[in-house]
This record gives sequence, C-alpha cells and structure tokens, in this order.
Amino acid sequence: MKRKVEDFIVDDIYKMREQISFPDFQREPNVWTEQDKQLLIDSILQDIDIPKLYFNVVEGKEYEVIDGQQRLWAIWEFIDNGYTYKTDSKDERLKKLEGKKFKDLPSDFQKEILSYKLQITLIFKASEDYLRKLFLRLQLGKLLITGEKLHASVGLLKDFIFKEMVKHLFIQTLKIPDRRFAKQTLCAQICINSFLKENIDDFSRTRYEDLKYFFETYAHLEGKELNDFKKRCNHITNVLDILNNYFKENAYKLKNRSFILSVFLFVEELFKRSEKREMKIDNIMPTFVEFVIKFLDHLKEEASAGIDRKNKELYIFESYLSNAPGEKYQIERRHLKLKAFFEYYQKTTKIKGD
Repeated sequence: MKRKVEDFIVDDIYKMREQISFPDFQREPNVWTEQDKQLLIDSILQDIDIPKLYFNVVEGKEYEVIDGQQRLWAIWEFIDNGYTYKTDSKDERLKKLEGKKFKDLPSDFQKEILSYKLQITLIFKASEDYLRKLFLRLQLGKLLITGEKLHASVGLLKDFIFKEMVKHLFIQTLKIPDRRFAKQTLCAQICINSFLKENIDDFSRTRYEDLKYFFETYAHLEGKELNDFKKRCNHITNVLDILNNYFKENAYKLKNRSFILSVFLFVEELFKRSEKREMKIDNIMPTFVEFVIKFLDHLKEEASAGIDRKNKELYIFESYLSNAPGEKYQIERRHLKLKAFFEYYQKTTKIKGD
C-alpha cells in the first residue's frame, strides 16, 4: 500500500464525476443543510482552506471516495445551480454576489471557484482492512458500511443474497469492487425492489433500515410463504441469466450501482411481459444492450463536458443517479426515464436529447 497527496482543481473534479464512486455508507449523499453548503462555497471564494479529501484509486483513473463526499456534493450542486451563494464576509465584492447561483456569477468569480485547489490523499493498493480502518477513524466511528451490517444478519434471504445471488456470473462480471460487501448490497437493493414490485407493484427505498427490515421479514419462512419465497428467488436468478446471456463481457462496463439496479428492474419488466406473451425478449435484448452501452458512453461524455454540457435529458437522468439515488421516488423516476430513453432509441437509434 502507498499513498500520496495531490492537488486537484475544482473544474477537474467536476469533469471527473463519472470516474468517482461512493461506497454504500449509511448516510445519503446530501445530508448537509443548504447553510453548510453555502459556507463551503464561501470558504472557496474567501480562499479559506478546506479539509483534505481521501480517494482510493481503484484502477487507472477510477476513484472511490473514502472521505469527502459531502464536500464534493456541495461543490457539484452549486456548479449545477442547485442553490444560491451566501457569505459572512464584509467584503463588498462578495456581498454583491449574495442570492446568486453559479450561472449568475461574474465570470471571474466562476473561474475562482473552478480553479480552487482541493488537496486529496490518493491511496493505492490498499487492503480492505486498511481502508475500513481509515474510514472508521476519519468518521470517528459514527458510520458503518451497509454491506457489513447486512452480513451480520441471519436467515433465508441473507443466505440467498450472500451465498447464491452474489456468485452469479452477471454480478461477478460487474465493475463493482468485491470489498466491503458492495456487490451483496447491490443484490439486496435488487431483491427488495423485485419483491415489492411483485407484491404491491411499487418500488422500495434502499436505505439500511429498509434492507434490515426486509432481511428480518424473510429470515424464517414455512409452508406457502417459503414456496413463494423460493419462486421469487428463482425469478430473480432467471432475470440475472438473461442479463448475463446478452451483456456477457459488456457487464464489466456497468459500475454505477444505482444504474445497475435500474437496468435489472427494466429487464425484469421485459421478462414479465415475455412470460405473458406480450413480446419476445430475444427480439428486444440485443437492442437494449446496444442502447445501454451507447447511453453510458454519452453519459460519460456529458459529464466530462462539465458546465459546457448540452444534453438536458442526460443531465436530468444523471441527477436521478447522483442525488439521493436510493430513495423510492428516484428509483421510480429513473425507471420511467430509462423507458423513455429506450423507446426513443428503438425508433431513432439515437440518444434522446442529442
């Protein structure tokens, strides 16, 4: 293991969003109040030092944030015009900026923000134990990782997810770290939504407390409930089989867990329609895979364009991926938006909004 400290300017960090991922911590991305966020932006414009961030270098130029997610979201949201500037400074040049969003700031102030240097400790080839210890110490032990908490559960659902589902070839091929039970957490998020869609035709929030209750509900079953549980698990495995058969090695291009959840739920819906003989899944999956790969490429291009991005439709979808992605309403929004994107692609072979 080695580490080094580097300076990244805000503009680079903004354009790198596609390359930056976040572990499944208990907290949602936006737990800071608007006042907290405004204070951070004011610190940048007053050139006050911001605490160092910590990135684990996964591979190449892919980064996983160990500490600093609230600061990153505050910066990204301001540049995305999500809230207005406020200052406690007596400097008249800053006072005149109060109430303005990023797009309304004079260009010299925009440049000040985009050129501000963030100090980041990059960690290379670290063991899982080291990263866990570092994270817990940085967080003063207040946060635990969802996957580790779920691993402490017992019962039928825990066994299915941790002993069977996570070993499926499609899950194994995904570009998600094996560390800290990240894949098991994704599997739990898939299962809770698949079960709820079957039972009440609705989506489910995927916070730890929701998953914990879900694990407890399906811990010990008998009779008809046990048979229904096994049928649902077989159904999930069948959908994973479809995903694996058509994505094959392309599954490695899938790395955003919220997006993967949406892809699963979309294909699950296609599978249900095929079972009702409304359509043939073999006729649609090759096109869907082609669409997903092109869609991801366009998302990455738009993210790297920063404030110069042009595709409003992709920007909206990206916001559904990045802002409170585990909330029920965001999962539903992504599902409907992905459906609209794919329907447009089927008619035009183009990504909507281009």
